[in-house]
Amino acid sequence: MFVPRQQYPRELKIATMRELDSGKSVGEVARAYQVSPKRLETWRGEWRARGEQQAFPGHAAQSQPKVDGQRIPELERKIGQQAMEIDFLKKVLRRFREQALPIVGNGGVGSTKKSGKRRTRRPQ
Repeated sequence: MFVPRQQYPRELKIATMRELDSGKSVGEVARAYQVSPKRLETWRGEWRARGEQQAFPGHAAQSQPKVDGQRIPELERKIGQQAMEIDFLKKVLRRFREQALPIVGNGGVGSTKKSGKRRTRRPQ
């Protein structure tokens, strides 16, 4: 069974870290905010490593120009590949149109390999 991962807002994380910095114990803050003490310790490590301004950036931290810069080369490669495929398919289509297909009506002579020769039964 799939259980979605709990996500906490940045404001909640900052509030819990400020309470820990004010001198409250991890257990008190964990009970007050209904968060596990282990999670608070994880947040505290990030808080100390990055500082208040850069801690807890979330998923929206990556700026749009950076995302676009990563995506543009990928899309250009895809466009080039699709252009090559289109050119190939146009050539194939042109060849099929240039070839004259033999026109044979249904049931006509030579419509299948076996239709050219008729067998007669021998009397026994």
